[in-house]
Amino acid sequence: MDKIKLRQICFLFAAMMPLTKLIVYPAMLAYHAKNDLLFSASANFLLEGTVIAAVMFLASRTRLTFYDLLQNTFGTIAAKIVYGAFALFFLFSALLPLLEQKGFVLQVFYENVPSFLSFAPFFAVCVFACVKGFKGIGRAADIALPVTAVSLAVILLLAFPEAEFSELLPVGGAGVKNIFTGSLYGLNWFTDCLYPLFFLGHFEYEKHAAKKVLLSYAAGAAAVLLFLAVFYGIFGDIALRQINALAQISKYTTSFTSLGRIDLLFIFAAALPLVFYLCVPVQMCVHCVKKVFEKCNPIIPAAIANAMLLTAGVFLKYSFFEVQILFTQKLWWVFAFFAYAAPFLCLFLRRKESGRFEGVKRDE
Repeated sequence: MDKIKLRQICFLFAAMMPLTKLIVYPAMLAYHAKNDLLFSASANFLLEGTVIAAVMFLASRTRLTFYDLLQNTFGTIAAKIVYGAFALFFLFSALLPLLEQKGFVLQVFYENVPSFLSFAPFFAVCVFACVKGFKGIGRAADIALPVTAVSLAVILLLAFPEAEFSELLPVGGAGVKNIFTGSLYGLNWFTDCLYPLFFLGHFEYEKHAAKKVLLSYAAGAAAVLLFLAVFYGIFGDIALRQINALAQISKYTTSFTSLGRIDLLFIFAAALPLVFYLCVPVQMCVHCVKKVFEKCNPIIPAAIANAMLLTAGVFLKYSFFEVQILFTQKLWWVFAFFAYAAPFLCLFLRRKESGRFEGVKRDE
């Protein structure tokens, strides 16, 4: 069976999850919620943390996988249909982060913007990661923890002296409507709560497991909130124009003027866990497809999924903002249903094995 360790799930939330919210998300929040962006982000974190708590509660009550629970409650055909729907959702949810990170790499690390082919090697890495399954996610999380901890800490330390936190005042000045809008349109960046649902039965639930995962998630959330506070403290009213916030926040530091932008070394380091984390929704997509077609070699859905994303990336090369508006402002309900409503509904699934479930082959 494809396994992941509890430690690695904690690292996933503490070290990899925060980085995905430090590129375009801060500027989007600043546009909608202005100086109250911390309230919008906090609301999203609280909601996502509640979903994670619900899934961990479910993990404490059963050792079955999510597929087993569906099969036990509704039967094999229904379980395959649900997993097929989630496979499409994971592939769908991977598109905007892909375009976001592709733009980040091309705009920040190259003086002259090269062809999209410069980002194409990512898909070879992603195919390999998809074949490795949950073990690959766990090993990437192990690598990401020290890299993220050092790089993000240095970037924040360089940026902190330049921040004027009075820019966050007056509290509530943006209004409840704008704060709510910022939270609603930010759902695209808060789908990480789905991953523990698919990790069910693939990790050993131990004493205080839920507390460890939630504390790790809280640590990652706190890092993002601190970043947002420093980000808005530096840029204020023009924060909405600072796309690629991770690369912008420390560019005004005077600590190493004679050496140039020393912060780029740590920004480059932070991009490594970002690449790993970009693979996760595609890995989840392949995992779901493998359950629908149990005899399928994982390299086939991995290659197809990555080919589809590569094709989409080529055709949408100059349409990032149009895709962002579509995903965040028009299709937010898709993310709300799959990432929030569905995990809560799973609490009502049958947790005890029934007669029709017995003898079913478990996940390989």
